[in-house]
Amino acid sequence: MLVNLARRALLQARVVLALPTAGARTLLRPSSTSSESRSFTVSYLVNACGLSPESALSASQRVCFETPSRPDSVLGLLKERGFSPTQISDVVGRYPGVLLVSPDAILLPKIEFLCSRGFSDSDLARVISTAPRLLARSLENHLRPTLDYIGDLVQSGEDAVAAIKRCPRMFYEDPGVLLIPKIEILRDNGVPPANIGHLVLYHGPIFLASLEQFDEAVNKVKALGFEPSKVGFVTALHIIRGLSEPLWRRKIGVYGKWGWSEEEVALAFRRHPWCMAASESKIMNVMDFFVNEMGLDSLHIARRPVVISLSLRKRIVPRCSVFQVLLSKGLVHPHSLATSLIVPESRFLKEFVTPYLGEAPQLLDLYVEKMGLAS
Repeated sequence: MLVNLARRALLQARVVLALPTAGARTLLRPSSTSSESRSFTVSYLVNACGLSPESALSASQRVCFETPSRPDSVLGLLKERGFSPTQISDVVGRYPGVLLVSPDAILLPKIEFLCSRGFSDSDLARVISTAPRLLARSLENHLRPTLDYIGDLVQSGEDAVAAIKRCPRMFYEDPGVLLIPKIEILRDNGVPPANIGHLVLYHGPIFLASLEQFDEAVNKVKALGFEPSKVGFVTALHIIRGLSEPLWRRKIGVYGKWGWSEEEVALAFRRHPWCMAASESKIMNVMDFFVNEMGLDSLHIARRPVVISLSLRKRIVPRCSVFQVLLSKGLVHPHSLATSLIVPESRFLKEFVTPYLGEAPQLLDLYVEKMGLAS
């Protein structure tokens, strides 16, 4: 099924990989070079581009030149657009052929196009230094249609820029291979366009998985009881893809140390998928605080797994210190604990501090003190 799906998606793809021109092949793959020109190239890569001698020697196997004219023009353009020395070194080290590309005829039109679509110079420097071979992509056959396609998925040009900044490789790779088949899997399983857009915008690296890995993750999330029409489905998909099977099993074991069964872990995951994104040490520390410091039944946390994701020092400890005082005076119900932890600070102060300063005047000082210890 996956093979047929991939074939259908590839036929539907609106963008294709751009083939390099004959001229570009000649520049980037010279048939023979003299030892003098190679020595000059290595020296230039070290002194002008900031590469280490080892990296420069390796790069000289892919590009070679006898004069600095074209490379100087390329470096000048990158510097004008705000590339730092480190970013220039990253670009040249991973794509040395850029030094032989015409800056005015090839590079500048691509940069100006991307700027016209919402990328700032600093955005471009970060994106291109992360995926330098974007500069080798055809403007008309790849960059423009790929950006349009991502924009369609996230439903705005501004969000397309944000998605690419989070995952530049999503912009570099052929969408007919990287994106389209996986988008079709999501659509075939009933994931709404808005939720697909959410996944592309915030969790782009998930699409770097192979088609088989992606399909396996989708099926696992469904098996765990998530409804594809809900946004929790794509959140769970992102988390599942970020955890290897051994790590997933270890985290189940950590919760098991506090008396949770596998079914209770799965239920907590359905209620708040991020509870499985917390590190093993974070899970242990939070559970230890609630069970041994607050005296809660660990299964109470299974029913309120959102608290696992909160900062122990900056949220849980300061607010629980206030809550314990209120509880000791009979001013709040124990079941209000989760609410006191989840609400924004302004609401916490309004509902759990200010109304009780008459009965417990130390509350505000206590809260400020605990927050100060956390900073």
